[in-house]
Amino acid sequence: MLTDLLLPVIGIVFFIFRFWLSTFKLKNELQFRRFYVSRLVNFYFCFCIIFNLKNPIFNVILAVCFPAMIFTSMWDINFYRGFRRRTYWKKNKGWVLVERMTMHPPILIGGLFIYLTGIWNYVKPTSQGGLILFVIVILFFYPSCYFLDIRLRKRYEWPNGRNLLLVMVISTLAFSMYYIFY
Repeated sequence: MLTDLLLPVIGIVFFIFRFWLSTFKLKNELQFRRFYVSRLVNFYFCFCIIFNLKNPIFNVILAVCFPAMIFTSMWDINFYRGFRRRTYWKKNKGWVLVERMTMHPPILIGGLFIYLTGIWNYVKPTSQGGLILFVIVILFFYPSCYFLDIRLRKRYEWPNGRNLLLVMVISTLAFSMYYIFY
């Protein structure tokens, strides 16, 4: 089918673009913010697409982070409102806007898609290792976010980091219940 070939190509191109944008093009503008959870989840989302939403590891990450991405995308409203007043982004102001526009919306669209079409089609608790796989993914994902995202590690912008962590933990607990009682 065409989507079996098209989605991986889109995912690879999007991953390369996002990696180039946040790692090289906007390195000075983003600084330590390059390692915020949303940007990391964006990379995992690219891998979901590359694997045609058939890889349970990346699907679990997308499913667990989707509610947190809804929460963090609310911060985009403030970003867009104050964007013109930010004079410290003179050099790559347009690229900063493109980076922000390609951060949360794709994850929200992908997460919404898997939830609306039946999350159990993408994250199957009774097959592919089920609960064990879920635990392994979470044990990998949370520490990587914690060590890379300064908001969590050093309590930078702490109310935001704390709230993000709280939404992610609640989402993880809800998914844990799904895996246990399914």
